[in-house]
Amino acid sequence: MPIRHVTRGLIDGSMSSLGIVLGASFSGDPKVIIAASLGGAMANALSNIVGAMTAERADVMLKLAKYEKAMVGSDIKLKHTKIYEKERKKIMKGGILDGAATLIGSIVPIAPFVVLGLQDAAMVATFITLVLLFGLGIYIGKLSKENIVIAGSKMALFGVATAILASSLEHLFR
Repeated sequence: MPIRHVTRGLIDGSMSSLGIVLGASFSGDPKVIIAASLGGAMANALSNIVGAMTAERADVMLKLAKYEKAMVGSDIKLKHTKIYEKERKKIMKGGILDGAATLIGSIVPIAPFVVLGLQDAAMVATFITLVLLFGLGIYIGKLSKENIVIAGSKMALFGVATAILASSLEHLFR
Protein backbone atom coordinates (compact mmCIF):
# COMPACT_ATOMS: atom_id res chain seq x y z
CA MET A 1 0.00 0.00 0.00
CA PRO A 2 2.63 2.66 0.84
CA ILE A 3 4.48 2.06 -2.44
CA ARG A 4 1.32 2.87 -4.37
CA HIS A 5 0.84 6.16 -2.55
CA VAL A 6 4.48 7.23 -2.79
CA THR A 7 4.86 6.47 -6.50
CA ARG A 8 1.52 8.04 -7.37
CA GLY A 9 2.35 11.15 -5.35
CA LEU A 10 5.83 11.55 -6.82
CA ILE A 11 4.55 11.12 -10.36
CA ASP A 12 1.62 13.48 -9.85
CA GLY A 13 3.64 16.13 -8.04
CA SER A 14 6.57 16.17 -10.42
CA MET A 15 4.52 16.14 -13.63
CA SER A 16 2.00 18.75 -12.50
CA SER A 17 4.72 21.07 -11.22
CA LEU A 18 6.68 20.63 -14.43
CA GLY A 19 3.57 21.69 -16.32
CA ILE A 20 3.14 24.72 -14.07
CA VAL A 21 6.77 25.90 -14.24
CA LEU A 22 6.94 25.52 -18.01
CA GLY A 23 3.50 27.00 -18.56
CA ALA A 24 4.24 29.94 -16.26
CA SER A 25 7.60 30.60 -17.91
CA PHE A 26 5.93 33.10 -20.24
CA SER A 27 5.80 35.51 -17.28
CA GLY A 28 9.60 35.82 -17.47
CA ASP A 29 9.68 36.27 -13.70
CA PRO A 30 11.15 33.41 -11.64
CA LYS A 31 9.30 34.69 -8.55
CA VAL A 32 5.95 34.32 -10.33
CA ILE A 33 6.93 30.85 -11.53
CA ILE A 34 8.02 29.79 -8.02
CA ALA A 35 4.92 31.27 -6.36
CA ALA A 36 2.53 29.72 -8.88
CA SER A 37 4.29 26.38 -8.67
CA LEU A 38 4.38 26.31 -4.87
CA GLY A 39 0.70 27.26 -4.76
CA GLY A 40 -0.07 24.47 -7.20
CA ALA A 41 2.14 22.05 -5.26
CA MET A 42 0.37 22.74 -1.97
CA ALA A 43 -3.08 22.49 -3.56
CA ASN A 44 -2.10 19.28 -5.34
CA ALA A 45 -0.67 17.74 -2.15
CA LEU A 46 -3.78 18.58 -0.13
CA SER A 47 -6.00 17.35 -2.93
CA ASN A 48 -4.12 14.06 -3.05
CA ILE A 49 -4.36 13.63 0.73
CA VAL A 50 -8.13 14.14 0.63
CA GLY A 51 -8.55 12.13 -2.57
CA ALA A 52 -6.49 9.17 -1.37
CA MET A 53 -8.17 9.08 2.03
CA THR A 54 -11.66 9.43 0.56
CA ALA A 55 -11.12 6.70 -2.03
CA GLU A 56 -9.49 4.32 0.46
CA ARG A 57 -12.21 4.95 3.04
CA ALA A 58 -14.94 4.25 0.49
CA ASP A 59 -13.20 1.01 -0.44
CA VAL A 60 -12.87 -0.05 3.21
CA MET A 61 -16.50 0.82 3.97
CA LEU A 62 -17.68 -1.25 0.99
CA LYS A 63 -15.65 -4.23 2.20
CA LEU A 64 -16.95 -3.88 5.75
CA ALA A 65 -20.55 -3.67 4.49
CA LYS A 66 -19.94 -6.82 2.47
CA TYR A 67 -18.60 -8.64 5.55
CA GLU A 68 -21.49 -7.38 7.69
CA LYS A 69 -24.00 -8.63 5.12
CA ALA A 70 -22.26 -12.03 5.07
CA MET A 71 -22.87 -12.35 8.83
CA VAL A 72 -26.51 -13.35 8.41
CA GLY A 73 -28.67 -12.49 11.37
CA SER A 74 -25.92 -10.49 13.00
CA ASP A 75 -26.28 -6.93 14.26
CA ILE A 76 -22.51 -6.48 14.41
CA LYS A 77 -21.29 -3.23 12.94
CA LEU A 78 -17.63 -3.58 12.02
CA LYS A 79 -17.14 0.17 12.03
CA HIS A 80 -16.75 0.00 15.80
CA THR A 81 -14.15 -2.76 15.87
CA LYS A 82 -10.39 -3.17 15.86
CA ILE A 83 -10.65 -4.20 12.21
CA TYR A 84 -12.00 -0.77 11.29
CA GLU A 85 -9.47 1.03 13.48
CA LYS A 86 -6.62 -0.84 11.79
CA GLU A 87 -8.01 0.08 8.37
CA ARG A 88 -8.55 3.69 9.45
CA LYS A 89 -4.87 3.98 10.40
CA LYS A 90 -3.86 2.56 7.02
CA ILE A 91 -6.14 5.08 5.33
CA MET A 92 -4.57 7.98 7.24
CA LYS A 93 -1.03 6.74 6.57
CA GLY A 94 -1.77 6.29 2.87
CA GLY A 95 -3.25 9.77 2.52
CA ILE A 96 -0.36 11.42 4.31
CA LEU A 97 2.19 9.45 2.27
CA ASP A 98 0.43 10.40 -0.95
CA GLY A 99 0.36 14.09 -0.04
CA ALA A 100 3.95 14.16 1.22
CA ALA A 101 5.22 12.39 -1.89
CA THR A 102 3.23 14.81 -4.06
CA LEU A 103 4.84 17.76 -2.29
CA ILE A 104 8.33 16.25 -2.61
CA GLY A 105 7.76 15.44 -6.28
CA SER A 106 6.48 18.98 -6.82
CA ILE A 107 9.65 20.54 -5.43
CA VAL A 108 11.84 18.77 -8.02
CA PRO A 109 10.86 20.96 -11.01
CA ILE A 110 10.57 24.11 -8.87
CA ALA A 111 14.02 23.99 -7.26
CA PRO A 112 16.07 25.05 -10.33
CA PHE A 113 14.13 28.34 -10.51
CA VAL A 114 15.45 29.27 -7.08
CA VAL A 115 19.11 29.11 -8.15
CA LEU A 116 19.26 29.39 -11.96
CA GLY A 117 18.21 31.82 -14.65
CA LEU A 118 14.92 31.31 -16.43
CA GLN A 119 16.14 29.41 -19.53
CA ASP A 120 18.60 27.22 -17.64
CA ALA A 121 16.07 26.54 -14.89
CA ALA A 122 13.44 25.40 -17.40
CA MET A 123 15.89 22.99 -19.04
CA VAL A 124 17.19 21.66 -15.71
CA ALA A 125 13.65 21.32 -14.32
CA THR A 126 12.64 19.28 -17.35
CA PHE A 127 15.79 17.14 -17.20
CA ILE A 128 15.61 16.30 -13.48
CA THR A 129 11.89 15.60 -13.71
CA LEU A 130 12.51 13.18 -16.58
CA VAL A 131 15.31 11.52 -14.58
CA LEU A 132 12.97 11.17 -11.58
CA LEU A 133 10.22 9.69 -13.75
CA PHE A 134 12.66 7.34 -15.48
CA GLY A 135 13.92 6.19 -12.06
CA LEU A 136 10.37 5.62 -10.83
CA GLY A 137 9.62 3.67 -14.00
CA ILE A 138 12.66 1.48 -13.38
CA TYR A 139 11.55 0.90 -9.78
CA ILE A 140 8.01 0.03 -10.85
CA GLY A 141 9.43 -2.21 -13.60
CA LYS A 142 11.54 -4.08 -11.04
CA LEU A 143 8.56 -4.58 -8.75
CA SER A 144 6.36 -5.84 -11.56
CA LYS A 145 9.16 -7.91 -13.11
CA GLU A 146 8.99 -6.04 -16.41
CA ASN A 147 11.80 -4.78 -18.60
CA ILE A 148 13.14 -1.90 -16.51
CA VAL A 149 14.43 0.11 -19.47
CA ILE A 150 11.03 -0.03 -21.19
CA ALA A 151 9.22 0.74 -17.93
CA GLY A 152 11.51 3.70 -17.23
CA SER A 153 11.23 4.95 -20.79
CA LYS A 154 7.42 4.80 -20.72
CA MET A 155 7.33 6.84 -17.54
CA ALA A 156 9.80 9.39 -18.91
CA LEU A 157 7.73 9.70 -22.10
CA PHE A 158 4.79 10.90 -20.02
CA GLY A 159 7.10 13.60 -18.67
CA VAL A 160 8.17 14.50 -22.22
CA ALA A 161 4.51 14.77 -23.25
CA THR A 162 3.84 17.03 -20.25
CA ALA A 163 6.85 19.22 -21.12
CA ILE A 164 5.79 19.51 -24.76
CA LEU A 165 2.20 20.40 -23.92
CA ALA A 166 3.16 22.92 -21.23
CA SER A 167 5.83 24.52 -23.41
CA SER A 168 3.35 24.76 -26.28
CA LEU A 169 0.94 26.65 -24.03
CA GLU A 170 3.76 28.90 -22.89
CA HIS A 171 4.56 29.78 -26.51
CA LEU A 172 0.87 30.28 -27.29
CA PHE A 173 0.57 33.01 -24.64
CA ARG A 174 3.75 34.90 -25.47
